[in-house]
Amino acid sequence: MAFGGRHGSRAVRVLWVLGLSLCAIFAPASFAQQGNGLAGRVPVLGVPEKLQSDLKQIMREEPAPTTLFEARRQAERTATFVATFLESEGYYQADVQPVAEGVDTFTRAVNVTPGPLFTYSSARIDYLDATPDDTTRTELSSLLAPLDPGIPARAQPVIETGDALVARLRNAGYPDAKADPVDALADAATGEVELAFKLRPGLRASFGTLKISGLEATNQQFIENLRPWKANERYTPAKLDEFRSRLAETGLFDSAAVKFGEPATGADPAGAPREISVELKERERRTIALGASASTSEGVGVDGEWELRNFSGWGDSLTVAGQIATLQRRVGVDYRRPHIGKYGRTLTVGAEVEDFETDAFDQSGANINATLEEQLTPRLRASLGMEAGFASILDAQSKILGAGRRDVYILSGTGTAEYVGVRDILDPINGLRARVTVEPGVTAGDTNIVYGRISGEASIYSDFGTEGNFVGALRGRLGTIIGPNGAPPDRLFFAGGGGSVRGYEYQSISPRDGTGALVGGRSLLEMSAEVRYRASDTLGYVAFIDGGAAGSNVEPPLDTLSYGAGVGVRYYTGFGPLRADIAVPLNKQEGDADFQVYISIGQAF
Repeated sequence: MAFGGRHGSRAVRVLWVLGLSLCAIFAPASFAQQGNGLAGRVPVLGVPEKLQSDLKQIMREEPAPTTLFEARRQAERTATFVATFLESEGYYQADVQPVAEGVDTFTRAVNVTPGPLFTYSSARIDYLDATPDDTTRTELSSLLAPLDPGIPARAQPVIETGDALVARLRNAGYPDAKADPVDALADAATGEVELAFKLRPGLRASFGTLKISGLEATNQQFIENLRPWKANERYTPAKLDEFRSRLAETGLFDSAAVKFGEPATGADPAGAPREISVELKERERRTIALGASASTSEGVGVDGEWELRNFSGWGDSLTVAGQIATLQRRVGVDYRRPHIGKYGRTLTVGAEVEDFETDAFDQSGANINATLEEQLTPRLRASLGMEAGFASILDAQSKILGAGRRDVYILSGTGTAEYVGVRDILDPINGLRARVTVEPGVTAGDTNIVYGRISGEASIYSDFGTEGNFVGALRGRLGTIIGPNGAPPDRLFFAGGGGSVRGYEYQSISPRDGTGALVGGRSLLEMSAEVRYRASDTLGYVAFIDGGAAGSNVEPPLDTLSYGAGVGVRYYTGFGPLRADIAVPLNKQEGDADFQVYISIGQAF
């Protein structure tokens, strides 16, 4: 940054960058309060009132001086800092004088005469090595508006404008754009500052070919398909950053370094494509995961998963998963292929064998399924699915009457829209999650019906600016089934348990028949509220209240809601919080336990 005077006036220093650096260096530091009680910030007198609060916040504290020499050094150090601060705020002729005196007790202070507040007179852009296109020059000129004549000549707008100019150049396709120090000429006679930004745009460039290294199992074409730009498209840093994100999202690499190439030697014409180097390190392809859960009503369960990533080299995966629990046994295999035809479109096909054994029904069977999912926006995705299966069902009524199982063939479709506006699915802090699912289905065999199942769920989270120390969370869920009675039991709605209304046994607040047996509902309403407090990096506490019920009619059961409340503990790990909740029923009915305990991984919602 250059400085100087004109019209015979006294030159005024303009050192904004240095000023802000000094402010950072002299930011508040902790010193012991010792000695004669003079420890703390050196008194500064005469600073304009509007700046006093800001200055106080960034001034460092000093220990009490024990000698006159030490007091003088503290005063001089503070005076230098104050002068630099005032200059960064537009007071370039401030008179700043350090004062120190005393014999046994030593005092120090800084006296300030601020002088006039300088303003901008003009701002221009000088292009040093090349001149950008007309459109870009117009856009760059518009960024000088915060420096219009008459505006106080503070440092921060100059620094921010300089950064914005370089960023705009790079976004316009100039990857090598940079800036020289700003020329600022302050005129002491007029109290005005003239600015000149020195930009070096370099040559415009476009995206060229990829130079990929480090691939072993991955097909190179799969990496090339992840590019968010078309051939020879104009360079933008946002597109390059998106490419880096896409590589990370695959989960295939321990590291991925992407670098836009340098201009070719010799005459490199404006807009010429440049090579992009991609250095990859593939991660281990196979993983094994184990999990467990427990509750007083749902019993215990363990589950495991084996996954082979990059099964064929196209980012696909083969997963075998199983669960053994008190209420459910299942084993399934899924094949997942991402980016089918376009980025963000994923095909999943699978098969599953399962066996349910609950108070409401026993059901065993198998199915095959396929789902096509599309990422519509970074937060919104939609999917369409089909499932065909067979189920052998023994429901509560059949158990009571001693009737045998009924065999049912099921064909169903699924349409889902999901919004995910949170960062961490297992421990959301701020944002919104919402899902709506429509499932038409048809059954054949011992039961022949056509039905439609509709459900929706939304959760909202806020830490109220506490950086995750306090989190408020709300959840709501609605569901209904249209069509005649007879839908498979696993399609019906049940309420109660750790993932529903805590404080009640699994499925217990659901419709019953004349004998008291659980039969499942055609509608559902659930609500939850939590307050989460994170006491440390590893430990947190939760207080909650849940409400809900499943109803026999299509309409939600507003008049039969049951409520539960409780507290919980969270132990935070690298993969998510471990959850332990205890809850009591607030409108306890005959047969309800006094309390329920739930242990699992992740927040309740």
